[in-house]
Amino acid sequence: SFCPEHRPEQDVQATPEPGTDCPICMEPVEDRKTFTTLVCPTCTRAWFHRDCIQGLAMRAGVLCLHCPLCRDSGEFPIEMFILGI
Repeated sequence: SFCPEHRPEQDVQATPEPGTDCPICMEPVEDRKTFTTLVCPTCTRAWFHRDCIQGLAMRAGVLCLHCPLCRDSGEFPIEMFILGI
């Protein structure tokens, strides 16, 4: 558990295209990285709601977690675990 000042943040320099939807729930995401909006560190095209990727991780488990768009299973799960998913 981290306070807002010391919580881990993604080191990806990307912003979503206008009208970007979460590939899990198909609802729009915010227009920038926030605590509730995460991005795939590999492809930087996949933007997720924190709750959506948390649910996916719970269902997939450690061995099967990967980015739903680019299918990266190397850097993606590591980044998600660092961010508390």
